[in-house]
Amino acid sequence: MAYKTIVCGVTGSIPSRRAALEAAVLAGEAQADLVYVYAVDVEFLKTGKAVQLGSEFAEESLAHLGGHMLDFADEIAPSQGVTPKKVVRKGPVLDVLKQVVLEEEADLLVLGHEDRTFFEKILFKGSVEDHVQELESQTGVEVRIVRG
Repeated sequence: MAYKTIVCGVTGSIPSRRAALEAAVLAGEAQADLVYVYAVDVEFLKTGKAVQLGSEFAEESLAHLGGHMLDFADEIAPSQGVTPKKVVRKGPVLDVLKQVVLEEEADLLVLGHEDRTFFEKILFKGSVEDHVQELESQTGVEVRIVRG
């Protein structure tokens, strides 16, 4: 399929870096636009499941960290002849991914598979694969999971 716009979720993890590279390769091959997105999601702080920090401070710190994660992903893309757009957005991860996919009129969403512990699955409401069908049905785009 010839993609026009590819969105890739970035977290800074090894699987996320692999996804960023695959998204850049696909964008380079298809001469597609590439958008890297980092979601600043502090919902877990509001549920009492984590140490209570000032959510505003946590949001700003995570947004700053997200900028660094996107800078790293941004270093990958030029090797494939692609200049990505970088988006840092506050909100629940799934909501942010859906918003950016729809706003950018993407035809592919690329995400890295991250192994999660039992507690991480509870904290972050499952794994990436648990939400693929939801993302596809609500956005109308193909979701590709990149595995290690």
